[in-house]
Parts: sequence; structure tokens; C-alpha cells
Amino acid sequence: MKQRAIALPTLLPLPGNVDIWYAALDQPRAVVAQMEESLAPDEWARLRRFHFAADARRYAVRRGLLRHLLGRYLNVGPSDVAFVYGVQNKPALAAPLAETDLHFNLSDSGEMAIYAFAVGLEIGVDIEAHKEYPDAEELAARFFSPDEAQWMGNQPKETISLAFLRCWIGKEAVVKALGDGLMAPLQEFTVAHWQSPPRLIWPGVSPAKWCIHQLNPPPGYSASLATPGLAISVSEKILEVPLQNF
Repeated sequence: MKQRAIALPTLLPLPGNVDIWYAALDQPRAVVAQMEESLAPDEWARLRRFHFAADARRYAVRRGLLRHLLGRYLNVGPSDVAFVYGVQNKPALAAPLAETDLHFNLSDSGEMAIYAFAVGLEIGVDIEAHKEYPDAEELAARFFSPDEAQWMGNQPKETISLAFLRCWIGKEAVVKALGDGLMAPLQEFTVAHWQSPPRLIWPGVSPAKWCIHQLNPPPGYSASLATPGLAISVSEKILEVPLQNF
């Protein structure tokens, strides 16, 4: 799936479609200031708690871009977007914007953020920067299901770290879609990467309900999207920053 840098959207995603946006978080001061202007008091309070200025700037850009994207989808100003928070502080739109049934999720790693938007679909997304995991097999034994750990262990040694990351982000995307964060019992469900596309195997959950999509983020990153059902169209785009015409 080829990425392309295009302008911001102006319409809600069509039913059955998921829009994915990638954006770099390390931006010039002018962009950071533009994003800060849209933040709510609770976001400013969190921003001030960061110990390092670089982390605060990334947070401001990450939240500001979310507000600008939602504003364009919903035809409101970024400062007019209000959130409510569910289990594990998963954000959702507050009334009256919640009536649009627009769902969203976001994740970040290093300087890269990913945003997912869909109408009427619970979605979860995760992105991680590539790195080596010398203790990948030990971590898999602690956090993965036996089938996942076996699949990872069967991969070529030179790709073990990427296989571990693929499993991890798939599981993260599932628990984020369900809204339970990392308090979900990670060892009790399986993301079957040996199936195409990967499917969720979880006692008590219909196997046909959830699908895990392997995304195509910028080089140096891996990303996954969890959606209910298979009949989903996924569009991946790179967000142009700085934003124009705001």
C-alpha cells in the first residue's frame, strides 16, 4: 500500500473505511505553537508535567494534530473538540460530536505518530520504532500466548526482533480497540500471524469478529490496526506538516 503526502481531509470516512494518518512529531517551534493554541486546560496541565522540553513539544504536536484532524472531519475548530475518557483513559468524542459516531485511536513512538479514524467501528492502532530485542524470547514467554511464542521462535534468528515487534503491536492494537489498555490478559489471547490476514483467537470472543491489519508506516517503524470484521478498507496517508489554512 503506497503512501502519499496529501492535504487534510474534509469529510468523514465512509462506513467500512479506516483512514490512517502518519505525522512526524519533531516540528519547528512555529508548528508547536500552532498546536498548543488548540489544547484544552487539562492537556496544558499534562504538558507542564513533562520533565523534558522535547517530550512536551511532541505531546503538544501529537494532541494538536489530533484536534486539527478531528476538526476537519467534523467541520469544527480544533479547540471546539471535546473528549471523554473511558477505561484506561481511552479518549472518545464528547457530546454532541459523539453523535457522528466517529471513532479514533492514536499511538506514537519516537518522533512518529499514527492516527486512525472510522465511523461506527471500534478501532485500535499501535506503532513502534524498530530496535533490537536481545531478550525477545524471554519477553514472549512472559507476555505472549504459547502459540504466538512458538510462531516467533520459529522465525529466522535475524528477524526475531521484528517478529517480536509484530506480535507486540498486534496485541497492543487489539487491547486498545477494546479499551482495556495493557490490563488485558495478554497471554490469554492470540494474534494468529500465521493466518492471512492475522486473526484474533480468544476464548469467548468470536474468531470472525476481529482482524489485525499490518500497516505500512514510514521506514524504521512497524504498525498494526485492529478492526471488527474483515470487510474493511484501509487508506494510509502521510500528513503534511506544517498545516496550512488554519
